[in-house]
Amino acid sequence: MTLTRFSALTLTGALMGLLMTGCDQGHDNATTSSSQRSSGTNQIYGGSLPCDNCDGVDTELALNFSTDSAGGVYNLTETPRGGPEDGQTQKRKGNWKVLSGNAVPGGGTVYVLHPARGDDEHEPIYLLMEDNTTLQLVDERFQPLETDHNDELHRL
Repeated sequence: MTLTRFSALTLTGALMGLLMTGCDQGHDNATTSSSQRSSGTNQIYGGSLPCDNCDGVDTELALNFSTDSAGGVYNLTETPRGGPEDGQTQKRKGNWKVLSGNAVPGGGTVYVLHPARGDDEHEPIYLLMEDNTTLQLVDERFQPLETDHNDELHRL
Protein backbone atom coordinates (compact mmCIF):
# COMPACT_ATOMS: atom_id res chain seq x y z
CA MET A 1 0.00 0.00 0.00
CA THR A 2 1.50 3.33 -1.01
CA LEU A 3 0.26 5.26 2.00
CA THR A 4 1.82 2.68 4.25
CA ARG A 5 5.01 3.03 2.23
CA PHE A 6 4.82 6.78 2.73
CA SER A 7 4.32 6.28 6.42
CA ALA A 8 7.37 4.08 6.49
CA LEU A 9 9.31 6.82 4.70
CA THR A 10 7.95 9.46 7.01
CA LEU A 11 8.99 7.30 9.87
CA THR A 12 12.27 6.85 8.04
CA GLY A 13 11.46 3.17 7.57
CA ALA A 14 14.79 1.43 7.46
CA LEU A 15 16.55 4.15 9.45
CA MET A 16 14.19 4.04 12.40
CA GLY A 17 13.60 1.27 14.83
CA LEU A 18 15.68 2.37 17.74
CA LEU A 19 14.02 1.28 20.93
CA MET A 20 13.89 4.37 23.03
CA THR A 21 13.79 4.83 26.76
CA GLY A 22 13.67 7.81 29.04
CA CYS A 23 11.30 10.49 30.07
CA ASP A 24 11.10 14.25 30.30
CA GLN A 25 12.68 15.44 33.52
CA GLY A 26 12.61 19.12 32.63
CA HIS A 27 10.10 21.20 30.78
CA ASP A 28 12.18 24.19 29.71
CA ASN A 29 11.76 23.38 26.02
CA ALA A 30 8.27 21.95 26.26
CA THR A 31 5.41 23.59 24.43
CA THR A 32 3.07 23.84 27.40
CA SER A 33 3.41 24.34 31.11
CA SER A 34 3.16 21.47 33.58
CA SER A 35 -0.24 22.67 34.72
CA GLN A 36 -1.55 22.62 31.13
CA ARG A 37 -0.12 19.17 30.54
CA SER A 38 -1.57 17.70 33.70
CA SER A 39 -5.02 18.81 32.58
CA GLY A 40 -4.85 16.56 29.49
CA THR A 41 -4.31 19.44 27.06
CA ASN A 42 -4.10 18.63 23.36
CA GLN A 43 -1.62 20.22 20.98
CA ILE A 44 -2.26 20.06 17.25
CA TYR A 45 0.45 20.33 14.60
CA GLY A 46 0.06 20.32 10.83
CA GLY A 47 2.07 20.47 7.65
CA SER A 48 3.16 18.54 4.59
CA LEU A 49 5.78 15.81 5.02
CA PRO A 50 7.93 14.11 2.36
CA CYS A 51 6.70 11.18 0.27
CA ASP A 52 8.68 8.90 -2.04
CA ASN A 53 5.96 8.56 -4.70
CA CYS A 54 3.76 11.64 -4.30
CA ASP A 55 4.02 15.41 -4.01
CA GLY A 56 3.81 15.31 -0.21
CA VAL A 57 1.55 14.12 2.55
CA ASP A 58 -0.72 16.56 4.35
CA THR A 59 -0.26 15.63 7.99
CA GLU A 60 -2.11 16.54 11.17
CA LEU A 61 -0.81 15.39 14.54
CA ALA A 62 -2.78 15.75 17.77
CA LEU A 63 -0.80 15.17 20.97
CA ASN A 64 -2.81 14.53 24.13
CA PHE A 65 -0.67 15.03 27.22
CA SER A 66 -1.10 12.51 30.04
CA THR A 67 -1.11 13.58 33.66
CA ASP A 68 2.54 12.57 34.19
CA SER A 69 3.72 15.06 31.51
CA ALA A 70 6.10 12.48 30.02
CA GLY A 71 3.89 11.53 27.10
CA GLY A 72 0.39 10.53 26.20
CA VAL A 73 -1.70 9.42 23.24
CA TYR A 74 -1.43 10.78 19.70
CA ASN A 75 -3.76 10.80 16.69
CA LEU A 76 -2.12 11.07 13.28
CA THR A 77 -3.96 11.85 10.04
CA GLU A 78 -2.07 11.55 6.73
CA THR A 79 -3.42 12.40 3.26
CA PRO A 80 -1.09 12.07 0.24
CA ARG A 81 -1.21 14.65 -2.56
CA GLY A 82 -0.57 13.31 -6.04
CA GLY A 83 0.59 9.80 -6.75
CA PRO A 84 -1.44 6.59 -6.81
CA GLU A 85 -3.21 7.17 -3.49
CA ASP A 86 -3.99 10.86 -3.91
CA GLY A 87 -6.52 12.01 -1.32
CA GLN A 88 -6.81 8.67 0.52
CA THR A 89 -6.66 9.60 4.19
CA GLN A 90 -5.15 7.26 6.75
CA LYS A 91 -5.75 7.75 10.47
CA ARG A 92 -3.88 6.02 13.24
CA LYS A 93 -2.99 6.48 16.86
CA GLY A 94 -0.54 5.29 19.45
CA ASN A 95 1.44 6.43 22.46
CA TRP A 96 4.14 9.07 22.52
CA LYS A 97 6.93 9.89 24.97
CA VAL A 98 9.30 12.78 25.51
CA LEU A 99 13.08 12.48 25.40
CA SER A 100 15.12 15.42 26.63
CA GLY A 101 18.26 16.43 28.46
CA ASN A 102 21.19 14.02 28.13
CA ALA A 103 19.13 11.60 26.02
CA VAL A 104 19.12 14.12 23.15
CA PRO A 105 22.35 15.56 21.67
CA GLY A 106 22.45 19.28 22.30
CA GLY A 107 19.96 18.98 25.15
CA GLY A 108 16.90 19.36 22.93
CA THR A 109 13.48 17.79 23.23
CA VAL A 110 12.28 14.94 20.99
CA TYR A 111 8.77 13.53 20.81
CA VAL A 112 8.80 9.82 19.93
CA LEU A 113 5.52 8.51 18.47
CA HIS A 114 5.13 4.76 18.90
CA PRO A 115 2.62 2.83 16.77
CA ALA A 116 -0.32 1.24 18.55
CA ARG A 117 0.07 -2.36 19.71
CA GLY A 118 -0.44 -4.74 16.85
CA ASP A 119 0.60 -2.14 14.24
CA ASP A 120 3.56 -3.91 12.67
CA GLU A 121 3.46 -1.80 9.49
CA HIS A 122 4.80 1.40 11.03
CA GLU A 123 7.99 2.41 12.82
CA PRO A 124 8.35 5.06 15.53
CA ILE A 125 8.34 8.70 14.39
CA TYR A 126 10.92 11.09 15.86
CA LEU A 127 10.08 14.81 16.01
CA LEU A 128 12.60 17.35 17.30
CA MET A 129 11.11 20.44 18.91
CA GLU A 130 12.71 23.42 17.18
CA ASP A 131 10.75 26.03 19.09
CA ASN A 132 7.38 26.18 20.82
CA THR A 133 5.57 26.03 17.49
CA THR A 134 7.63 23.72 15.24
CA LEU A 135 8.40 19.99 15.23
CA GLN A 136 11.01 18.73 12.73
CA LEU A 137 10.99 15.15 11.46
CA VAL A 138 14.34 13.52 12.35
CA ASP A 139 15.86 10.03 12.25
CA GLU A 140 16.42 7.74 15.23
CA ARG A 141 19.72 9.52 15.98
CA PHE A 142 17.79 12.81 16.07
CA GLN A 143 19.46 14.05 12.89
CA PRO A 144 17.52 15.95 10.16
CA LEU A 145 16.37 13.89 7.19
CA GLU A 146 18.13 14.36 3.86
CA THR A 147 15.27 15.64 1.74
CA ASP A 148 14.46 18.65 -0.41
CA HIS A 149 10.91 18.61 0.93
CA ASN A 150 9.76 20.49 4.01
CA ASP A 151 9.93 18.15 6.98
CA GLU A 152 8.30 20.31 9.64
CA LEU A 153 4.95 20.36 11.38
CA HIS A 154 3.75 23.67 12.78
CA ARG A 155 1.45 24.19 15.72
CA LEU A 156 -2.07 25.06 14.58
